[in-house]
Amino acid sequence: MRESRFIIRKLIFFLLLHMLILSSCGRQDSVSYDRDTYSVDISMEGGTGKAYIKSPVEVTEKDGGLTARFVWSSVNYDYMIVDGVRYDNENEGGESTFTVKIENTEDPLTVIADTVAMSTPHEIEYVITWGKKEAAGKESSTGSVTDREGVKKALEKAGLSLSEEYELKYAEGFAIERYGGYDYISIKNSGDYLTVPENEEVPGGLPGSVVILRKPLDSTYLVSTSAMDLINTCGALDMIRLSGSKESDWYIEDAREAMKNGDLVYAGKYRAPDYELILENGCDLAIESTMIYHEPAVKAKLEELGIPVLVETSSYEEHPLGRLEWIKLYGVLFDREKEAEEYFDEQLSLIEPMILEKKDTGKTAAFFHVTSNGLINVRKQGDYVTKMIELSGGHYVPQDTGESDNALSSVNMQMEDFYAEAAQADIIIYNSTIDGEIGSVDELTEKNPLFEDFRAVKEGRVYCTGRNLFQQTTGMAEFMKDLNDVFNERDRKYTYLKKLE
Repeated sequence: MRESRFIIRKLIFFLLLHMLILSSCGRQDSVSYDRDTYSVDISMEGGTGKAYIKSPVEVTEKDGGLTARFVWSSVNYDYMIVDGVRYDNENEGGESTFTVKIENTEDPLTVIADTVAMSTPHEIEYVITWGKKEAAGKESSTGSVTDREGVKKALEKAGLSLSEEYELKYAEGFAIERYGGYDYISIKNSGDYLTVPENEEVPGGLPGSVVILRKPLDSTYLVSTSAMDLINTCGALDMIRLSGSKESDWYIEDAREAMKNGDLVYAGKYRAPDYELILENGCDLAIESTMIYHEPAVKAKLEELGIPVLVETSSYEEHPLGRLEWIKLYGVLFDREKEAEEYFDEQLSLIEPMILEKKDTGKTAAFFHVTSNGLINVRKQGDYVTKMIELSGGHYVPQDTGESDNALSSVNMQMEDFYAEAAQADIIIYNSTIDGEIGSVDELTEKNPLFEDFRAVKEGRVYCTGRNLFQQTTGMAEFMKDLNDVFNERDRKYTYLKKLE
């Protein structure tokens, strides 16, 4: 049965691809794209930190190209050099402003800006890191609001009545309503989806914004790396056929092994998928991260080929266990609901007593990494990492991280500012998920000698996270247990933390 369905899908997809190729022949030169302007949060490294590019940055997509409008907090920049091209200030007498061509809003962008604030002009190198895109004037990243009452009426007309509202304990980013064997799924900042059981009809009269997911979803293209651990843990790895990451980029052993065996195939990054390979494998669902909103043409192309796109937004969950509870969503999508619920309940039994007890150890902890330019990257107050520290009995420092400035979850600080807030912290934790693990305290002090004066360094309370922490979403409960034991001075072999000597 599965093989016959696969063959039918494959034939349909090839017919669609053939039609698209034919329809595009002879008109490539006349293609015109609508102008799309949106805002993207940024963080910066370099310089003294006194002058900076204002965030968010206005980005415009037109005719397949991107431009960014950089507005400085200073009037003293007369030109910028980006990718070898010089751009002169557009706003004489006001804040220095430049409209420059960029390749994308994913990769860090190195720029040179010339300031005349000193006695002589001086070129300074900066690195811009892109954050979350916000589409101007849209109520959500999908650009549409589903008529929920219209969905309900269409389902009722098809003889499907609401049988259950799926219970969630911590997650707030999605909701599921049960209509018999159909599941109506709403995901904030993503969209609305209806799962249709195998061999059942799609109800008529549904709003056009509802994305139809036909089960079984057994040939999925997974681009969102944070979803892999949840999918694998609930036993649905065999439903993932295509990967947006290469074998070397996975820190989840089962994913690496599946790629090594050929059960999971690399199909290109989110911004450059291999459409032919995706169609050849009968892809029935693409699970993307929010980075796909930076490449709307890719999302539109997948949908044009008949591939539904689900944008995973678990990173927006405020509570750490809310992220973990997304395992239930994948349990529903891939018919592994029992396994997902059992795992979530098991993790709660390990960690919820600690959360409910709320025992304050009084210990302060800094969580950070050192950037290539020597700045200190810290999580903002209110971020899920800071909440894990607090739920585990600690207090996060630094306190002043400017969390209301933009939507980014982290911010860069000068070492002097970080020193003033974190030098007396009881514990410091080096975040290795960005630029790799460090093996000793000496490696830390080599990054900046000022670390030698930190209280935690002098008293031997320096820790490093494992490189696998980011991808292993299901490890949040265990990570909090590690933190709680560190705060309570219970030495052991930790799962995600390593004590540095």
